[in-house]
Amino acid sequence: MRTSLRVCSLLTLAGSAGIFLGTPNPAVHLPLIMLFYPAALYLAARTGAPFRTGWIVGIPGAAAALYWIAVAAHMYGNFSWLLAAPCSILLGMYVALWGGFFSWIVARLGALAPWRRCAAAGALWFLLEWTRGWFGTGFSWLTLSSGLAAWPALIQPLSALGEYGFSGLLAAAACFACEGAFPSSSARRTTPLVFAALIVGLSALFGVWRLSVMPDELADRGSPVTFTLVQGSVRQDVKWSPEYQRHTLERYMRLSVDGVRDAVNGLAGASSARPQASQLALFMGRTNSPGDVTTAPAIPDMLLWPETAMPFAYPSGPLSEKLRSFVRDMGVPLLFGAPGVERRPGGTVLYNRAVLLTPKGDEVHYDKEHLVPFGEYLPPVLDWKLFESLLQGLGGFEPGTQEHLFSLTPQGRKTMDMGMLICYEAIFPELARERVAHGAELLLNISNDAWYDYTSAPMQHLQLSLMRAVEQGRYVVRATNSGITAVLDPLGGVHAMGSEADGYALFAAGSLTGTALALRGHTLYFYLHPWLPAAGFALFLFLVLPALRRGRK
Repeated sequence: MRTSLRVCSLLTLAGSAGIFLGTPNPAVHLPLIMLFYPAALYLAARTGAPFRTGWIVGIPGAAAALYWIAVAAHMYGNFSWLLAAPCSILLGMYVALWGGFFSWIVARLGALAPWRRCAAAGALWFLLEWTRGWFGTGFSWLTLSSGLAAWPALIQPLSALGEYGFSGLLAAAACFACEGAFPSSSARRTTPLVFAALIVGLSALFGVWRLSVMPDELADRGSPVTFTLVQGSVRQDVKWSPEYQRHTLERYMRLSVDGVRDAVNGLAGASSARPQASQLALFMGRTNSPGDVTTAPAIPDMLLWPETAMPFAYPSGPLSEKLRSFVRDMGVPLLFGAPGVERRPGGTVLYNRAVLLTPKGDEVHYDKEHLVPFGEYLPPVLDWKLFESLLQGLGGFEPGTQEHLFSLTPQGRKTMDMGMLICYEAIFPELARERVAHGAELLLNISNDAWYDYTSAPMQHLQLSLMRAVEQGRYVVRATNSGITAVLDPLGGVHAMGSEADGYALFAAGSLTGTALALRGHTLYFYLHPWLPAAGFALFLFLVLPALRRGRK
Protein backbone atom coordinates (compact mmCIF):
# COMPACT_ATOMS: atom_id res chain seq x y z
CA MET A 1 0.00 0.00 0.00
CA ARG A 2 1.54 3.30 -1.08
CA THR A 3 1.84 5.93 1.65
CA SER A 4 -0.16 9.01 0.76
CA LEU A 5 -1.87 11.81 2.59
CA ARG A 6 -5.26 10.30 1.75
CA VAL A 7 -4.33 6.83 3.07
CA CYS A 8 -2.77 8.26 6.21
CA SER A 9 -5.82 10.46 6.82
CA LEU A 10 -8.27 7.56 6.44
CA LEU A 11 -6.24 5.30 8.75
CA THR A 12 -5.91 8.09 11.31
CA LEU A 13 -9.64 8.76 11.19
CA ALA A 14 -10.45 5.08 11.73
CA GLY A 15 -7.80 4.43 14.39
CA SER A 16 -8.42 7.59 16.40
CA ALA A 17 -12.20 7.10 16.22
CA GLY A 18 -11.60 3.62 17.62
CA ILE A 19 -9.69 4.95 20.62
CA PHE A 20 -11.92 7.92 21.35
CA LEU A 21 -15.36 6.39 20.73
CA GLY A 22 -14.28 3.01 22.10
CA THR A 23 -13.64 4.47 25.55
CA PRO A 24 -15.95 6.60 27.73
CA ASN A 25 -16.07 10.11 26.29
CA PRO A 26 -18.39 13.15 26.23
CA ALA A 27 -19.97 12.12 22.91
CA VAL A 28 -21.00 8.46 22.62
CA HIS A 29 -19.36 5.26 23.83
CA LEU A 30 -19.30 2.45 21.24
CA PRO A 31 -17.20 -0.31 22.87
CA LEU A 32 -16.60 -2.61 19.88
CA ILE A 33 -15.37 0.26 17.72
CA MET A 34 -12.20 0.11 19.83
CA LEU A 35 -11.12 -2.69 17.45
CA PHE A 36 -10.76 -0.11 14.68
CA TYR A 37 -7.50 0.98 16.29
CA PRO A 38 -5.50 -2.27 15.89
CA ALA A 39 -7.11 -2.75 12.46
CA ALA A 40 -5.85 0.67 11.34
CA LEU A 41 -2.40 -0.09 12.70
CA TYR A 42 -2.33 -3.43 10.88
CA LEU A 43 -3.04 -1.63 7.62
CA ALA A 44 -0.50 1.07 8.51
CA ALA A 45 2.12 -1.69 8.51
CA ARG A 46 1.63 -1.98 4.73
CA THR A 47 2.53 1.65 4.08
CA GLY A 48 5.93 2.97 3.11
CA ALA A 49 6.53 4.45 6.57
CA PRO A 50 4.91 2.00 9.01
CA PHE A 51 6.30 3.44 12.23
CA ARG A 52 5.49 7.04 11.43
CA THR A 53 2.05 6.18 10.05
CA GLY A 54 1.24 3.87 12.95
CA TRP A 55 2.24 6.56 15.44
CA ILE A 56 0.18 9.26 13.73
CA VAL A 57 -2.85 6.95 13.50
CA GLY A 58 -3.39 6.98 17.26
CA ILE A 59 -2.29 10.47 18.33
CA PRO A 60 -5.56 12.42 17.80
CA GLY A 61 -7.71 9.71 19.39
CA ALA A 62 -5.45 9.12 22.39
CA ALA A 63 -5.02 12.86 23.03
CA ALA A 64 -8.79 13.38 22.75
CA ALA A 65 -9.57 10.45 25.06
CA LEU A 66 -7.11 11.90 27.61
CA TYR A 67 -8.43 15.47 27.30
CA TRP A 68 -9.12 15.46 31.04
CA ILE A 69 -5.39 15.81 31.71
CA ALA A 70 -5.57 19.31 30.23
CA VAL A 71 -8.70 20.11 32.26
CA ALA A 72 -6.93 19.17 35.51
CA ALA A 73 -3.79 21.12 34.58
CA HIS A 74 -5.86 24.20 33.76
CA MET A 75 -8.30 24.11 36.69
CA TYR A 76 -6.02 22.99 39.51
CA GLY A 77 -2.50 23.43 38.17
CA ASN A 78 -3.19 27.05 37.19
CA PHE A 79 -1.87 26.38 33.68
CA SER A 80 -3.15 28.55 30.88
CA TRP A 81 -4.91 26.60 28.15
CA LEU A 82 -1.85 27.28 25.99
CA LEU A 83 0.20 25.19 28.44
CA ALA A 84 -2.53 22.77 29.55
CA ALA A 85 -3.59 21.49 26.11
CA PRO A 86 -0.10 20.15 25.26
CA CYS A 87 -0.24 17.97 28.41
CA SER A 88 -2.99 15.85 26.83
CA ILE A 89 -1.31 15.93 23.43
CA LEU A 90 2.06 14.80 24.78
CA LEU A 91 0.53 11.96 26.78
CA GLY A 92 -1.52 10.98 23.73
CA MET A 93 1.67 10.92 21.68
CA TYR A 94 3.25 8.63 24.26
CA VAL A 95 0.34 6.17 24.20
CA ALA A 96 0.23 6.25 20.38
CA LEU A 97 3.99 5.63 20.24
CA TRP A 98 3.35 1.98 21.08
CA GLY A 99 1.06 1.79 18.07
CA GLY A 100 3.99 2.95 15.95
CA PHE A 101 6.11 0.10 17.32
CA PHE A 102 3.28 -2.33 16.54
CA SER A 103 2.99 -1.25 12.89
CA TRP A 104 6.77 -1.21 12.42
CA ILE A 105 7.20 -4.78 13.71
CA VAL A 106 4.18 -6.13 11.81
CA ALA A 107 5.62 -4.60 8.64
CA ARG A 108 8.61 -6.93 9.03
CA LEU A 109 6.34 -9.98 9.11
CA GLY A 110 5.07 -9.56 5.55
CA ALA A 111 6.61 -12.86 4.41
CA LEU A 112 4.50 -14.86 6.85
CA ALA A 113 1.29 -16.62 5.94
CA PRO A 114 -1.68 -14.39 6.80
CA TRP A 115 -2.83 -16.56 9.71
CA ARG A 116 0.64 -16.52 11.24
CA ARG A 117 0.98 -12.78 10.78
CA CYS A 118 -2.38 -12.05 12.42
CA ALA A 119 -1.75 -14.40 15.33
CA ALA A 120 1.74 -12.94 15.79
CA ALA A 121 0.21 -9.45 15.75
CA GLY A 122 -2.08 -10.48 18.62
CA ALA A 123 0.85 -11.80 20.67
CA LEU A 124 2.80 -8.63 19.88
CA TRP A 125 -0.11 -6.45 21.02
CA PHE A 126 -0.18 -8.29 24.34
CA LEU A 127 3.55 -7.80 24.84
CA LEU A 128 3.38 -4.08 24.01
CA GLU A 129 0.47 -3.41 26.39
CA TRP A 130 2.23 -5.40 29.10
CA THR A 131 5.43 -3.38 28.55
CA ARG A 132 3.51 -0.08 28.65
CA GLY A 133 2.05 -1.21 31.97
CA TRP A 134 5.45 -1.08 33.69
CA PHE A 135 7.85 0.91 31.50
CA GLY A 136 8.73 4.26 33.09
CA THR A 137 6.50 3.46 36.15
CA GLY A 138 3.73 2.35 33.76
CA PHE A 139 0.64 3.89 32.23
CA SER A 140 -1.86 1.12 31.50
CA TRP A 141 -4.66 3.44 30.41
CA LEU A 142 -6.60 3.11 27.11
CA THR A 143 -5.96 -0.61 26.81
CA LEU A 144 -7.89 -2.41 24.10
CA SER A 145 -9.89 -4.69 26.41
CA SER A 146 -10.81 -1.89 28.83
CA GLY A 147 -12.97 -0.40 26.08
CA LEU A 148 -15.34 -3.36 26.48
CA ALA A 149 -15.75 -2.97 30.24
CA ALA A 150 -19.28 -1.61 29.82
CA TRP A 151 -20.38 -5.01 28.47
CA PRO A 152 -19.86 -7.74 31.12
CA ALA A 153 -20.68 -10.53 28.66
CA LEU A 154 -17.62 -9.61 26.60
CA ILE A 155 -15.04 -9.16 29.37
CA GLN A 156 -15.30 -12.54 31.10
CA PRO A 157 -12.13 -13.79 29.31
CA LEU A 158 -10.29 -11.45 31.70
CA SER A 159 -10.70 -14.20 34.31
CA ALA A 160 -8.41 -16.40 32.20
CA LEU A 161 -6.16 -14.04 30.20
CA GLY A 162 -6.19 -10.78 32.14
CA GLU A 163 -6.44 -7.30 30.67
CA TYR A 164 -3.36 -7.44 28.47
CA GLY A 165 -3.88 -11.03 27.32
CA PHE A 166 -7.47 -10.38 26.31
CA SER A 167 -6.33 -7.23 24.50
CA GLY A 168 -3.97 -9.41 22.48
CA LEU A 169 -6.80 -11.77 21.57
CA LEU A 170 -9.00 -8.87 20.48
CA ALA A 171 -6.15 -7.38 18.45
CA ALA A 172 -5.71 -10.71 16.67
CA ALA A 173 -9.44 -10.71 15.84
CA ALA A 174 -9.15 -7.17 14.41
CA CYS A 175 -6.16 -8.17 12.29
CA PHE A 176 -7.93 -11.27 10.97
CA ALA A 177 -10.91 -9.12 10.04
CA CYS A 178 -8.57 -6.71 8.25
CA GLU A 179 -6.90 -9.55 6.41
CA GLY A 180 -10.29 -10.76 5.23
CA ALA A 181 -11.53 -7.33 4.19
CA PHE A 182 -8.22 -6.15 2.67
CA PRO A 183 -6.26 -9.33 1.81
CA SER A 184 -2.50 -9.04 1.46
CA SER A 185 -2.28 -12.12 -0.76
CA SER A 186 -4.40 -14.33 -2.99
CA ALA A 187 -5.39 -16.49 -0.04
CA ARG A 188 -9.09 -17.04 0.57
CA ARG A 189 -10.73 -14.00 2.15
CA THR A 190 -13.33 -15.98 4.08
CA THR A 191 -10.87 -17.87 6.29
CA PRO A 192 -9.52 -14.80 8.18
CA LEU A 193 -13.07 -13.51 8.62
CA VAL A 194 -14.08 -16.86 10.12
CA PHE A 195 -11.17 -16.65 12.55
CA ALA A 196 -12.17 -13.13 13.58
CA ALA A 197 -15.80 -14.16 14.09
CA LEU A 198 -14.75 -17.22 16.09
CA ILE A 199 -12.60 -15.17 18.48
CA VAL A 200 -15.32 -12.63 19.19
CA GLY A 201 -18.12 -15.20 19.17
CA LEU A 202 -16.41 -17.68 21.48
CA SER A 203 -15.45 -14.85 23.85
CA ALA A 204 -19.10 -13.77 24.00
CA LEU A 205 -20.33 -17.36 24.48
CA PHE A 206 -17.85 -17.86 27.31
CA GLY A 207 -19.12 -14.65 28.87
CA VAL A 208 -22.78 -15.67 28.62
CA TRP A 209 -21.96 -19.08 30.11
CA ARG A 210 -19.98 -17.58 32.97
CA LEU A 211 -22.69 -15.03 33.76
CA SER A 212 -25.23 -17.84 33.95
CA VAL A 213 -23.34 -20.25 36.23
CA MET A 214 -21.12 -18.06 38.43
CA PRO A 215 -23.65 -16.00 40.45
CA ASP A 216 -24.90 -19.01 42.40
CA GLU A 217 -21.38 -20.31 42.92
CA LEU A 218 -20.16 -16.97 44.26
CA ALA A 219 -23.16 -16.65 46.56
CA ASP A 220 -22.58 -20.16 47.96
CA ARG A 221 -18.92 -19.67 48.83
CA GLY A 222 -18.89 -15.97 49.73
CA SER A 223 -19.18 -14.37 53.15
CA PRO A 224 -21.21 -11.11 53.05
CA VAL A 225 -19.66 -7.85 54.26
CA THR A 226 -21.74 -4.66 54.37
CA PHE A 227 -20.09 -1.31 53.70
CA THR A 228 -21.34 2.24 53.91
CA LEU A 229 -19.38 4.24 51.34
CA VAL A 230 -19.31 8.00 51.80
CA GLN A 231 -18.83 10.48 48.97
CA GLY A 232 -18.07 13.90 50.42
CA SER A 233 -17.84 15.85 47.16
CA VAL A 234 -15.38 18.32 48.65
CA ARG A 235 -14.09 20.79 46.08
CA GLN A 236 -10.45 20.29 45.18
CA ASP A 237 -9.65 24.02 45.15
CA VAL A 238 -10.65 24.46 48.82
CA LYS A 239 -9.91 21.00 50.16
CA TRP A 240 -6.47 21.77 51.56
CA SER A 241 -7.35 25.16 53.06
CA PRO A 242 -6.70 25.06 56.84
CA GLU A 243 -9.99 26.85 57.58
CA TYR A 244 -11.89 24.17 55.62
CA GLN A 245 -10.45 21.12 57.39
CA ARG A 246 -12.93 21.04 60.28
CA HIS A 247 -15.82 21.55 57.87
CA THR A 248 -14.62 18.58 55.79
CA LEU A 249 -14.42 16.30 58.84
CA GLU A 250 -17.87 17.34 60.00
CA ARG A 251 -19.31 16.77 56.53
CA TYR A 252 -17.98 13.21 56.42
CA MET A 253 -19.20 12.48 59.92
CA ARG A 254 -22.67 13.79 59.11
CA LEU A 255 -22.91 11.83 55.87
CA SER A 256 -21.74 8.70 57.68
CA VAL A 257 -24.37 9.02 60.38
CA ASP A 258 -27.05 9.55 57.73
CA GLY A 259 -25.77 6.58 55.72
CA VAL A 260 -25.71 4.21 58.67
CA ARG A 261 -29.17 5.36 59.75
CA ASP A 262 -30.53 4.75 56.27
CA ALA A 263 -28.89 1.32 56.20
CA VAL A 264 -30.50 0.38 59.51
CA ASN A 265 -33.83 1.56 58.13
CA GLY A 266 -33.30 -0.65 55.08
CA LEU A 267 -32.86 2.14 52.55
CA ALA A 268 -29.39 1.01 51.37
CA GLY A 269 -28.31 4.61 50.80
CA ALA A 270 -29.69 8.11 50.70
CA SER A 271 -32.49 8.86 48.28
CA SER A 272 -30.04 10.73 46.06
CA ALA A 273 -27.64 7.81 46.01
CA ARG A 274 -29.53 4.66 45.15
CA PRO A 275 -27.55 1.74 43.74
CA GLN A 276 -27.96 0.81 40.11
CA ALA A 277 -27.03 -2.23 38.06
CA SER A 278 -24.65 -1.85 35.15
CA GLN A 279 -25.98 -1.23 31.67
CA LEU A 280 -24.62 -4.59 30.56
CA ALA A 281 -26.39 -6.40 33.35
CA LEU A 282 -29.64 -4.98 32.02
CA PHE A 283 -28.57 -5.72 28.44
CA MET A 284 -27.96 -9.35 29.40
CA GLY A 285 -31.25 -9.56 31.28
CA ARG A 286 -29.36 -9.77 34.58
CA THR A 287 -30.77 -7.04 36.80
CA ASN A 288 -29.09 -8.31 39.96
CA SER A 289 -25.54 -9.47 40.49
CA PRO A 290 -24.26 -11.73 43.28
CA GLY A 291 -24.27 -9.81 46.52
CA ASP A 292 -26.60 -7.14 45.20
CA VAL A 293 -26.13 -3.86 47.05
CA THR A 294 -29.70 -3.73 48.31
CA THR A 295 -29.37 -5.15 51.80
CA ALA A 296 -31.59 -6.10 54.69
CA PRO A 297 -31.74 -3.66 57.63
CA ALA A 298 -28.42 -3.96 59.49
CA ILE A 299 -25.58 -1.91 60.92
CA PRO A 300 -22.79 -1.85 58.33
CA ASP A 301 -19.63 -3.78 59.05
CA MET A 302 -17.41 -0.88 57.95
CA LEU A 303 -17.42 2.76 56.90
CA LEU A 304 -15.25 3.61 53.89
CA TRP A 305 -14.13 7.17 53.13
CA PRO A 306 -12.15 8.22 50.02
CA GLU A 307 -8.49 8.91 49.35
CA THR A 308 -7.24 11.91 51.38
CA ALA A 309 -10.79 12.38 52.66
CA MET A 310 -9.18 13.96 55.72
CA PRO A 311 -7.05 16.87 54.45
CA PHE A 312 -4.86 17.02 57.55
CA ALA A 313 -1.93 15.01 58.85
CA TYR A 314 -3.21 12.07 60.87
CA PRO A 315 -2.81 11.09 63.77
CA SER A 316 -1.69 14.41 65.29
CA GLY A 317 -3.86 17.39 66.20
CA PRO A 318 -7.34 17.99 67.65
CA LEU A 319 -9.14 16.95 64.47
CA SER A 320 -7.53 13.52 64.66
CA GLU A 321 -8.79 13.08 68.21
CA LYS A 322 -12.27 14.19 67.16
CA LEU A 323 -12.18 11.56 64.42
CA ARG A 324 -11.17 8.81 66.86
CA SER A 325 -13.96 9.86 69.21
CA PHE A 326 -16.46 9.68 66.34
CA VAL A 327 -15.46 6.09 65.52
CA ARG A 328 -15.77 5.08 69.18
CA ASP A 329 -19.26 6.58 69.38
CA MET A 330 -20.39 5.03 66.09
CA GLY A 331 -19.14 1.57 67.02
CA VAL A 332 -18.27 0.87 63.36
CA PRO A 333 -14.72 0.47 61.99
CA LEU A 334 -13.68 3.25 59.63
CA LEU A 335 -11.18 3.12 56.78
CA PHE A 336 -10.23 6.56 55.47
CA GLY A 337 -7.53 8.30 53.47
CA ALA A 338 -5.31 11.03 54.89
CA PRO A 339 -1.77 12.34 54.53
CA GLY A 340 0.60 10.41 56.77
CA VAL A 341 3.47 12.43 58.20
CA GLU A 342 6.56 10.84 59.73
CA ARG A 343 9.48 12.83 61.11
CA ARG A 344 12.90 11.31 60.52
CA PRO A 345 16.47 12.49 61.06
CA GLY A 346 16.71 13.59 57.43
CA GLY A 347 13.45 15.55 57.59
CA THR A 348 9.71 15.03 57.29
CA VAL A 349 8.37 12.26 55.06
CA LEU A 350 4.85 12.44 53.60
CA TYR A 351 2.74 9.43 52.58
CA ASN A 352 -0.60 9.01 50.85
CA ARG A 353 -2.10 6.84 53.58
CA ALA A 354 -5.14 4.66 54.17
CA VAL A 355 -5.92 4.15 57.87
CA LEU A 356 -8.19 1.54 59.42
CA LEU A 357 -9.48 2.77 62.77
CA THR A 358 -11.59 0.52 65.02
CA PRO A 359 -14.00 1.53 67.82
CA LYS A 360 -11.53 0.01 70.31
CA GLY A 361 -8.85 2.45 69.17
CA ASP A 362 -6.76 -0.04 67.18
CA GLU A 363 -5.09 1.42 64.10
CA VAL A 364 -3.31 -0.02 61.09
CA HIS A 365 -2.32 1.78 57.91
CA TYR A 366 -1.21 1.26 54.32
CA ASP A 367 0.92 3.78 52.42
CA LYS A 368 0.38 4.03 48.68
CA GLU A 369 3.26 2.38 46.86
CA HIS A 370 2.59 3.33 43.21
CA LEU A 371 2.42 7.11 43.06
CA VAL A 372 1.13 9.31 40.24
CA PRO A 373 3.84 11.33 38.46
CA PHE A 374 3.10 15.09 38.59
CA GLY A 375 0.09 14.43 40.86
CA GLU A 376 1.87 13.04 43.93
CA TYR A 377 5.53 13.57 43.13
CA LEU A 378 7.69 15.26 40.54
CA PRO A 379 10.15 13.07 38.61
CA PRO A 380 13.72 14.17 39.47
CA VAL A 381 14.45 15.28 35.90
CA LEU A 382 11.28 17.42 35.83
CA ASP A 383 11.35 18.74 39.38
CA TRP A 384 10.43 22.23 38.19
CA LYS A 385 8.58 24.93 40.07
CA LEU A 386 6.14 25.10 37.14
CA PHE A 387 4.66 21.73 38.14
CA GLU A 388 4.45 22.25 41.92
CA SER A 389 0.86 23.47 41.75
CA LEU A 390 -0.21 20.04 40.47
CA LEU A 391 0.80 18.28 43.68
CA GLN A 392 -1.92 17.37 46.17
CA GLY A 393 -1.94 20.29 48.55
CA LEU A 394 0.99 19.37 50.80
CA GLY A 395 3.74 18.63 48.30
CA GLY A 396 5.49 15.46 47.16
CA PHE A 397 4.62 12.06 48.63
CA GLU A 398 6.98 9.15 49.18
CA PRO A 399 6.01 5.58 48.17
CA GLY A 400 5.14 3.09 50.90
CA THR A 401 6.86 -0.27 51.22
CA GLN A 402 4.77 -2.39 53.60
CA GLU A 403 2.86 -5.43 52.34
CA HIS A 404 0.23 -6.10 55.01
CA LEU A 405 -3.52 -6.30 54.45
CA PHE A 406 -6.39 -4.88 56.45
CA SER A 407 -8.25 -7.41 58.58
CA LEU A 408 -11.90 -7.10 59.55
CA THR A 409 -13.93 -9.25 61.95
CA PRO A 410 -17.64 -8.63 61.38
CA GLN A 411 -19.81 -9.34 64.38
CA GLY A 412 -20.39 -13.06 64.80
CA ARG A 413 -18.28 -14.00 61.77
CA LYS A 414 -14.73 -15.00 61.00
CA THR A 415 -11.93 -12.54 60.31
CA MET A 416 -11.43 -11.64 56.66
CA ASP A 417 -8.58 -9.89 54.86
CA MET A 418 -8.98 -6.94 52.50
CA GLY A 419 -6.45 -5.69 49.96
CA MET A 420 -5.93 -1.93 49.56
CA LEU A 421 -5.59 -0.10 46.24
CA ILE A 422 -5.35 3.67 46.48
CA CYS A 423 -6.58 5.57 43.42
CA TYR A 424 -4.14 5.03 40.52
CA GLU A 425 -3.07 1.63 41.88
CA ALA A 426 -6.36 0.12 40.69
CA ILE A 427 -5.28 0.34 37.04
CA PHE A 428 -2.36 -2.09 37.51
CA PRO A 429 -3.21 -5.83 37.28
CA GLU A 430 -0.08 -6.91 39.14
CA LEU A 431 -0.94 -4.88 42.25
CA ALA A 432 -4.41 -6.39 42.56
CA ARG A 433 -2.98 -9.88 42.08
CA GLU A 434 -0.34 -9.20 44.71
CA ARG A 435 -3.04 -8.32 47.23
CA VAL A 436 -4.97 -11.51 46.42
CA ALA A 437 -1.79 -13.59 46.58
CA HIS A 438 -1.29 -12.31 50.13
CA GLY A 439 -4.78 -13.46 51.06
CA ALA A 440 -7.14 -10.61 50.20
CA GLU A 441 -10.73 -11.86 50.03
CA LEU A 442 -11.99 -8.58 48.62
CA LEU A 443 -10.35 -5.40 47.33
CA LEU A 444 -10.85 -1.84 48.57
CA ASN A 445 -10.25 1.12 46.30
CA ILE A 446 -10.33 4.68 47.63
CA SER A 447 -9.81 7.52 45.19
CA ASN A 448 -10.08 11.25 44.67
CA ASP A 449 -11.08 11.96 41.08
CA ALA A 450 -12.21 15.52 41.83
CA TRP A 451 -9.15 16.69 39.88
CA TYR A 452 -10.92 15.74 36.65
CA ASP A 453 -14.14 17.69 37.14
CA TYR A 454 -17.09 16.60 34.92
CA THR A 455 -14.93 14.79 32.37
CA SER A 456 -14.68 11.20 31.18
CA ALA A 457 -11.81 10.36 33.54
CA PRO A 458 -13.99 9.11 36.46
CA MET A 459 -15.77 6.64 34.17
CA GLN A 460 -12.52 5.50 32.55
CA HIS A 461 -11.03 5.00 36.01
CA LEU A 462 -14.10 3.07 37.17
CA GLN A 463 -13.92 0.71 34.21
CA LEU A 464 -10.22 0.04 34.76
CA SER A 465 -11.02 -0.78 38.40
CA LEU A 466 -13.75 -3.13 37.17
CA MET A 467 -11.13 -5.09 35.21
CA ARG A 468 -9.41 -5.98 38.49
CA ALA A 469 -12.64 -7.43 39.89
CA VAL A 470 -13.12 -9.80 36.95
CA GLU A 471 -9.43 -10.71 36.69
CA GLN A 472 -9.08 -11.70 40.34
CA GLY A 473 -12.60 -12.94 41.07
CA ARG A 474 -12.94 -10.43 43.89
CA TYR A 475 -15.40 -7.68 44.75
CA VAL A 476 -13.93 -4.19 44.53
CA VAL A 477 -15.49 -1.76 47.02
CA ARG A 478 -14.80 1.77 45.80
CA ALA A 479 -15.25 5.06 47.67
CA THR A 480 -14.37 8.31 45.91
CA ASN A 481 -14.54 11.95 46.91
CA SER A 482 -16.56 13.10 43.91
CA GLY A 483 -17.59 9.88 42.15
CA ILE A 484 -17.91 7.27 40.90
CA THR A 485 -18.56 5.53 44.23
CA ALA A 486 -19.58 1.92 43.63
CA VAL A 487 -19.46 -1.77 44.51
CA LEU A 488 -17.99 -3.75 41.59
CA ASP A 489 -18.69 -7.47 41.40
CA PRO A 490 -16.46 -10.24 39.97
CA LEU A 491 -18.73 -10.67 36.95
CA GLY A 492 -18.45 -7.06 35.79
CA GLY A 493 -21.54 -5.64 37.49
CA VAL A 494 -21.45 -2.02 38.65
CA HIS A 495 -23.63 -0.93 41.57
CA ALA A 496 -23.05 2.79 42.00
CA MET A 497 -24.36 5.97 43.54
CA GLY A 498 -26.85 7.51 41.18
CA SER A 499 -30.05 6.54 39.43
CA GLU A 500 -30.96 4.96 36.12
CA ALA A 501 -32.60 8.23 35.08
CA ASP A 502 -29.84 10.61 36.11
CA GLY A 503 -26.76 8.40 35.71
CA TYR A 504 -23.86 8.14 38.11
CA ALA A 505 -23.71 10.69 40.93
CA LEU A 506 -20.72 12.88 40.12
CA PHE A 507 -20.01 15.72 42.56
CA ALA A 508 -22.99 14.81 44.75
CA ALA A 509 -22.55 14.39 48.49
CA GLY A 510 -24.14 11.21 49.79
CA SER A 511 -23.60 7.62 50.78
CA LEU A 512 -24.09 4.15 49.38
CA THR A 513 -24.61 1.07 51.54
CA GLY A 514 -23.95 -2.23 49.82
CA THR A 515 -22.90 -5.79 50.43
CA ALA A 516 -19.84 -7.43 48.93
CA LEU A 517 -18.86 -11.07 49.27
CA ALA A 518 -15.51 -11.97 50.77
CA LEU A 519 -14.31 -14.74 48.47
CA ARG A 520 -11.58 -17.35 48.50
CA GLY A 521 -10.26 -19.34 45.58
CA HIS A 522 -8.62 -18.00 42.46
CA THR A 523 -9.32 -17.41 38.79
CA LEU A 524 -7.31 -19.09 36.07
CA TYR A 525 -5.68 -15.73 35.37
CA PHE A 526 -4.36 -15.59 38.93
CA TYR A 527 -2.34 -18.75 38.27
CA LEU A 528 -1.29 -17.83 34.73
CA HIS A 529 -0.33 -14.21 35.46
CA PRO A 530 3.38 -14.79 36.29
CA TRP A 531 3.89 -16.89 33.16
CA LEU A 532 1.88 -14.97 30.56
CA PRO A 533 4.63 -12.55 29.39
CA ALA A 534 7.08 -15.41 28.81
CA ALA A 535 4.36 -17.47 27.12
CA GLY A 536 3.38 -14.53 24.91
CA PHE A 537 7.01 -13.96 23.91
CA ALA A 538 7.51 -17.68 23.17
CA LEU A 539 4.33 -17.74 21.07
CA PHE A 540 5.45 -14.67 19.15
CA LEU A 541 8.86 -16.21 18.40
CA PHE A 542 7.25 -19.48 17.29
CA LEU A 543 4.90 -17.66 14.93
CA VAL A 544 7.61 -15.44 13.37
CA LEU A 545 10.21 -18.22 13.13
CA PRO A 546 9.71 -18.68 9.36
CA ALA A 547 10.36 -14.98 8.78
CA LEU A 548 13.50 -15.13 10.92
CA ARG A 549 14.79 -18.12 8.95
CA ARG A 550 14.20 -16.36 5.64
CA GLY A 551 16.03 -13.33 6.99
CA ARG A 552 19.20 -15.40 7.58
CA LYS A 553 19.25 -16.76 4.03
